[in-house]
Amino acid sequence: MSRLLTGVLLGVTLLGAIALGPSAPAAFAQETTAPSGPTLNPPTEEEAADSRQKLVITVTALVLLGLVVYGNRVRRKRVKKK
Repeated sequence: MSRLLTGVLLGVTLLGAIALGPSAPAAFAQETTAPSGPTLNPPTEEEAADSRQKLVITVTALVLLGLVVYGNRVRRKRVKKK
């Protein structure tokens, strides 16, 4: 069970790191044709920063929740041994 929890925590951490990766687009990903149409409400930099902050807070909360659940299970197993 601890391997599963460790794998989940590692996966969540890596997922958060990938989501927070470099924000600059790669040189080969530049679009050469005109976009299909205008966006009605283009996101601002403030909204982008807000959503990134919410993502970081969510990932951190999930990691901490996982640690609490894991600690409670380990403590329960220790008490059952005695």
